[in-house]
Amino acid sequence: MALFFANQKCPLCQKEMDDIAHLFAFQAFISNTLDPFYPFNDSVFHLECLKEHPLGNRAIKFADQFFFSTHRENRICIVGKNIIKNFEDYIFIDLLTSDEQEALYKFNFITLDRNNLEGWTDRSKFIATATKFKEENKWGDLSDFKYLDYLIEIISQ
Repeated sequence: MALFFANQKCPLCQKEMDDIAHLFAFQAFISNTLDPFYPFNDSVFHLECLKEHPLGNRAIKFADQFFFSTHRENRICIVGKNIIKNFEDYIFIDLLTSDEQEALYKFNFITLDRNNLEGWTDRSKFIATATKFKEENKWGDLSDFKYLDYLIEIISQ
């Protein structure tokens, strides 16, 4: 969840955010710094400003989907339909792209059990699609940790 400090300003209107009841805080739900929704990632906004922003309502929907998908009781593998109890077996793919026209879009918010990867019929397609997305320079990383490379690597094993 995003950190909130006294006297912090809303990134949209640049006015101070002082009434916690009228704020919306996003979790870190997207790793692609080139995606148009990345500015919402791990940030706090006035709810009213957010709702007026052209991407605001859709950003809230993405964040809600991320929040729902990552709850312990919703960690259900799309392959084996099992609840993933061991955190080391848990692979969650967050919002990779917000562009519905991108082939990678269908892989947003997927939960996989490492033990079921062999049975994932879209495994090769994910690897090829993610690799192509990266090669087309549609992916950006904020830090030295390369999230998409990491996903490609663990799903390839």
